Amino acid sequence: MSLTPTNEILFHYKSSVKVGELERYVITYHLYDGEEIPPDLNLNSLWLKVRNMNPLSYRAAYLMGPFMLYCDVKTAEYHHSQKIVASVDYPKFEPNVQTQQDFVAELSVHNIRQKHVWIADVMSQILFTTNTNVTYEVTIGTSKESVENPHDLPSHLGAYSPKLTVNRLTTLDLWNLPVQITTPQKKKHLVVLTHGLHSNVSTDLVYIMEQIYKAQKNYPHEQIVVKGYRGNVCQTEKGVKYLGTRLAEYIIQDLYDESIRKISFVGHSLGGLIQAFAIAYIYEVYPWFFKKVNPINFITLASPLLGIVTDNPAYIKVLLSFGVIGKTGQDLGLENDVEVGKPLLYLLSGLPLIEILRRFKRRTVYANAINDGIVPLYTASLLFLDYNDILEQLQKLKENSKKSPLINDASTPVNQDFFNKTFISPLTKMLSILAPQKFPTENGSEIPKVSFFESASSILLPPLPERAYIMDPDSRDPVIIHDKIYNEDDIPQSEFDIEDGFFDKKNILLQAFFAGKKERAKYRNLEETIARRWHEGMAWRKVVVALKPDAHNNIIVRRKFANAYGWPVIDHLIDVHFNGDDDDDNDENDDINSTQVVEPIQSVTEGKKKYRKAENIPQEYGWLNKVETNGVFDEGPTGMISTVGEIVEALAKRGFSAVIDRRNASEDPNDEVLRFEEMNSDLVQ
Repeated sequence: MSLTPTNEILFHYKSSVKVGELERYVITYHLYDGEEIPPDLNLNSLWLKVRNMNPLSYRAAYLMGPFMLYCDVKTAEYHHSQKIVASVDYPKFEPNVQTQQDFVAELSVHNIRQKHVWIADVMSQILFTTNTNVTYEVTIGTSKESVENPHDLPSHLGAYSPKLTVNRLTTLDLWNLPVQITTPQKKKHLVVLTHGLHSNVSTDLVYIMEQIYKAQKNYPHEQIVVKGYRGNVCQTEKGVKYLGTRLAEYIIQDLYDESIRKISFVGHSLGGLIQAFAIAYIYEVYPWFFKKVNPINFITLASPLLGIVTDNPAYIKVLLSFGVIGKTGQDLGLENDVEVGKPLLYLLSGLPLIEILRRFKRRTVYANAINDGIVPLYTASLLFLDYNDILEQLQKLKENSKKSPLINDASTPVNQDFFNKTFISPLTKMLSILAPQKFPTENGSEIPKVSFFESASSILLPPLPERAYIMDPDSRDPVIIHDKIYNEDDIPQSEFDIEDGFFDKKNILLQAFFAGKKERAKYRNLEETIARRWHEGMAWRKVVVALKPDAHNNIIVRRKFANAYGWPVIDHLIDVHFNGDDDDDNDENDDINSTQVVEPIQSVTEGKKKYRKAENIPQEYGWLNKVETNGVFDEGPTGMISTVGEIVEALAKRGFSAVIDRRNASEDPNDEVLRFEEMNSDLVQ
């Protein structure tokens, strides 16, 4: 189809994404054919527009969405380790494309070559419900005006020019590699990724997934397979046991086959505890599994392995015990199990988990030293650290910083005031129980530390990296400030030893941990006990990082460019854990594949193999699979949104329709949004 002055649109498509969904568009533009360069070659840029098609009034309903998109586009050749020379090749991104807003980006063809390729990602920013979606449209044209004000669009969707090819990849496409028919004999290394509270694996951990797959070149004798369980989305307030059991069953019943010889686990935030429970559950309930599969990496990133009690105000413990964020809140608050009489995190830190963890080739925890308003350093690092060294490194980093301080000084997206009013205000009414205190030093200085409110806001409105950071790798400050292996012998034997030299109560990094009176001291002692149990009979590699806000999401690069400050952390994770040093082309010396291995008992249900559970589990480990009665607050307030999401969605849409029908064309749309919020405060707040 030839272009005319009234028809400059090359591509048009409509789609939608739900929570945890993304769609990728691989755009290929054929500049010319043949070997010779045409004399009349046109080097004018193309233009891309992504429009959020949801009604404007949906902006007010953040707890049923939020109905926002994250969008980015880059050249196919872009890699964050390479310097960008031409500014027109700078990646374009927008972390929060709200309803009735556009993301518009120039696709430069300044280089003369036969074809140009760009990759555009569109991600859902929905957090709280599985029943809603964000509808959007993608348009590509030959001018900015043509995509911003398109006219006479063809009725059919797709490409309208032979020069342009667009391949659309869905979430399932990106997470499922094509079957490698050429090497069916390869053994597989299964890598399981696990998300945290109010998160999802398919969009929030997609960056890590893709970086791990790039390490496949280091493993000529095995195939890496990266997976994550999507069934826990919008269920994360139901408790570590509930979530971990579902993950374990997914690994056994859906992922395992005879070709899997190795397994690694990577968990972010709450996901670190979920994967730990899943490992213990598998070890006892399916005892044959770790006789067949060799455990390689156990990795956590900013995970509250000791709970989150002592670094928060005293009233938080009370609210957690009441189930303000469901059973998960009770677990993190170290609430005793009614029947066992001990906290789940205490039980988890002992047998049987410790026994199988000792068999992992590597155990690594990544922890944020600063700017994490969700998970404190002490709990993410299993408490025992050389805090004086870390404080010294932070000071050096501050003095040598090339550009800016570690405190939040990066640019923040627009719409902050509206976002705070309609999202942070109602959300923090339910989740303010996670707001850490700040403890000033004697001279009035304090460690850069964002509050929970700031971290909640930064999920959708992250402080954006500076332009130079993305374009030039040499402009980036180092972020790994402490990387050391701690053996059991390095851990002090008593509280007296701790005070004597291992770390100092006066260290600002520990002031929140040591603050408080007798009630706080009780939980501090419990956290210390849990930390000691995690160290029994094994070594841990502890990597402490200094990231700019929001560190809790940056550490996993939740969004490729909006959370780019975390790139060096994931680079480190790949270099250390997926460098090929455990690749092996034979199993001759591998005890795990010996003829003495007990075969799993299988049953066949509707043509699918089903692995049976062990008949008898030791009584002391009964807490792993004991059936529990769900409490009223096990799901927490935001979990209720998912449970009755369809009802809420129906009510909301009815309200939205009424607003749209009443709206006068001459009125300011933003006024309508605010009026809708006031009239529907029961839904919005």
